[in-house]
Amino acid sequence: MTQQAAVKLLAIVHERRQIQLEELLSYLPEFTWNQVFSLVDELSRRKLICLRRKGACDKLIRFLRKA
Repeated sequence: MTQQAAVKLLAIVHERRQIQLEELLSYLPEFTWNQVFSLVDELSRRKLICLRRKGACDKLIRFLRKA
C-alpha cells in the first residue's frame, strides 16, 4: 500500500474518531478488504490507530491521540 492510502485512511479515522472496519471499507472502494486490513494492521502496530473487537465479528478502529 502507498503512503497516500495510509494518509487517506488516517484522515477518515481521525475525522470519525472511531469507525467499524466494514464501514471504513466503504470509504476506500479502490482497495480490497485484504489491502485495507493489512494497512489497519500496520498502522495499529505503529500505534497510530487502535483495532478492537466489538461483538463476535465486528472490528472497531479508533484514532489514537498523541500524548
